[in-house]
Amino acid sequence: MSHTTDRRRSRAGGRRRPRTAWLVSVGAAVLVAAFVALDAADIVPGPLTTAPQIEVDALPRPGAVDPEAADAAEPLPADAPIPTGLAGIVEPVFEDAELSGRWSYDIRDALTGDVLLARDEATAHTPASVTKVLTGAAALGALGADTRFITRAVVDAPEADDLAAGSAPAPDADPAAGSAGRADAADPDEPVTVHLVGGGDVLLGPGANDADAVMGRAGLTTLATDTAAELVESGTTHVTVSADLSRYSGSGWHSGWERADIASGYITPIVPLMQESGYEEPDERYSARHEDPAAVATDVFAEALADAGAGIGLDVETEVVEPSAAPADARELAAVESAPVSQLVEFMLVHSDNVVAETLGREVALATDREATAAEAPSAVIDALASQDLDTGSIALEDASGLDYGNRISAGDLTTIIEASARAEGDLSMLVPAMPVAGFSGTLAPRYTNDESEAGAGVVHAKTGSLATVSSLAGTVVTTDDRLLVFSMMADEMDRGTSDEARLAFDAALARIAECGCA
Repeated sequence: MSHTTDRRRSRAGGRRRPRTAWLVSVGAAVLVAAFVALDAADIVPGPLTTAPQIEVDALPRPGAVDPEAADAAEPLPADAPIPTGLAGIVEPVFEDAELSGRWSYDIRDALTGDVLLARDEATAHTPASVTKVLTGAAALGALGADTRFITRAVVDAPEADDLAAGSAPAPDADPAAGSAGRADAADPDEPVTVHLVGGGDVLLGPGANDADAVMGRAGLTTLATDTAAELVESGTTHVTVSADLSRYSGSGWHSGWERADIASGYITPIVPLMQESGYEEPDERYSARHEDPAAVATDVFAEALADAGAGIGLDVETEVVEPSAAPADARELAAVESAPVSQLVEFMLVHSDNVVAETLGREVALATDREATAAEAPSAVIDALASQDLDTGSIALEDASGLDYGNRISAGDLTTIIEASARAEGDLSMLVPAMPVAGFSGTLAPRYTNDESEAGAGVVHAKTGSLATVSSLAGTVVTTDDRLLVFSMMADEMDRGTSDEARLAFDAALARIAECGCA
């Protein structure tokens, strides 16, 4: 696999889940208590209006998933009865809903792959944020569940080797002179440029590394402190800081997005260096995002570097300059690592984070020998799915997050991806357990709470998708007989303001499936 220099295998907290049968993997869906402890939060999606619904819900430092939690789940019985006669309980729900536009569904048995009920499953629909299911599957396959993204501080100076290594004294230097007698080029009056090299981590925290978090796993203060410790060896007093954003190419903006979406909290220009997914107020549920998130992260790092220098007796004057690529021979001073891809995928799916989705799309592009651009990422996602022998015949993508109405996939192909995850034993098996749980976590937290749908709480495990004229849901449901089913339900081209009707129909239909003893 190409593009491996910025990816390291995880250590503590990032272990791969042991290869177990798919029933053990998805058994976690019925153990709601474990998910409550790990994922549940008071997350409420934005109201459906004539503008796309916000599904990007910020939380203060969401915690990392304990990789042992899913392993502790009891397997579902392989001989549990397969439900029959689903048409009699599902079709009346849609008939009563009187939906506008088009709708399709595909419901299958997860173990056998048998189609139990389907309607227009070959018709391609706009998936909205369900697009993130494709991006997550592609990332797990092309990058690997344990991959981490590295943010580095490197030094750009005439004697970069000496600075980075703690520089041995020059041959004609007085050994008693200490650092002042080291390499001639390490003149404290000469500015040294420290490049903050973006490695694809858009969930950097402003403080210290937090091993128990996904957002904030890598901290800019930790990076600055370690960088200052290296700089003090050279006696450097004047540092300029420049962001290196060269990992991604082209514009960070996609033509299918609206600039107003930045203030609404949907998205921001995609760069490989970002703090807290670009949110202005990450502790607020519906925060706007920064117009220039790389500049914010660079400023935070520069300030932390000055503070760290003062703390160890180094008078560092920092100055942020325009972004520039670090020279090829620049030396690393310090580095911090993101959470592993498996946890980034979960963060993306649970919080429906468009920025993380677009970043993972660009990383998939790099891993498949493409340029990391807005144009290449969608096709790279499709290719990465095809390389896992997944059917991509109906898929057409304009972006990796689902903000673009031009994305297309059929319920049949979408269900095939869910089914493949449910039956997988490798990295792809981590896709379904990363989805929100009905009534408990992520964008499904406020759903499945009324009389028509409450039977699905805790047993529907799915990704949501909502735009003004679109509603989608894809994932798994466990029946009362403990049989695991996989499904996709999609509706688009609806009258504006009516997509909530489709959402309610999906939830009611799945609740009926969950409570039926219809073997």
